[in-house]
Amino acid sequence: MTLIFVAIAVMLAAAVTLWLGRTLWRGHTSESQIEHHAVNAAVLRDQLAELEQDVVNQTLSVHDFSAAKQEIQQRVLHEAVPGSVPVLRGRGDKRAAVALIVVLPLATILLYLSLGNPAATLPLPSQSVPMMTQADMKNMVESLEARLAQNADEPAGWLMLARSYRYFGQYKDAVAAFSKAAPIIQTDPLALTEYAETLARSSGTGFTREAMQLLERALILDPREPFALTLAGTAALERGDRQVAIEYWRQVLDQIPVGSKAAQIVADGIERTLQENGNARIP
Repeated sequence: MTLIFVAIAVMLAAAVTLWLGRTLWRGHTSESQIEHHAVNAAVLRDQLAELEQDVVNQTLSVHDFSAAKQEIQQRVLHEAVPGSVPVLRGRGDKRAAVALIVVLPLATILLYLSLGNPAATLPLPSQSVPMMTQADMKNMVESLEARLAQNADEPAGWLMLARSYRYFGQYKDAVAAFSKAAPIIQTDPLALTEYAETLARSSGTGFTREAMQLLERALILDPREPFALTLAGTAALERGDRQVAIEYWRQVLDQIPVGSKAAQIVADGIERTLQENGNARIP
């Protein structure tokens, strides 16, 4: 790593030094405005092509395109007439060029050794990232519980704790934590859906009225929320409404990459529901 860095730095310094030295050796040259105008005209043509592509992509209206095109055409006509700027040439300074070629690399090396950090080019020792165990997660949950016991007015903390309880299957504790996180989950479709699922699991009787209200609110906020659509289908199947369940799950299937494991699971669920419905194909 160090040799590569040094080699690259040397090549860059040499390139810059030779370019500057050549310029001083030959002297300053101010070319005619012809090249300048040719470059500007090419840039304007590229801008016109980009505007045409924006119209095709429907990101730019035809009216705005016409106005922009007219302005670009005027600028192209202006750039097509180069100014009469004479070619100016200055005499080169050969002594300055030689001094630059010698002094610049030496000064660069000394400055880096003085101010830089050569050790930074050395590869960092590989470090293994420790895996988080169940015990570690339990400790984190306990730490969060202690913090919320001291400061209960922290909805984000309660939401985190509710999700932690849900992960460990402590659904009744999760329901209580979700209720204290209410101020921030009312506009969060995923959190509302998680709350609804937790209520359904903790009730022992499936999707309660409150759980369904949470799902409905989640789908109002985001009609394409996959988890909410999945649970809404499950709730419909629980009520015996297989057609509605399949309609929800098909919306989920449309969002999943074709051929993925998740797509196969959803498709299998739809197929089983169709078979349970007497193989009646639901449109």
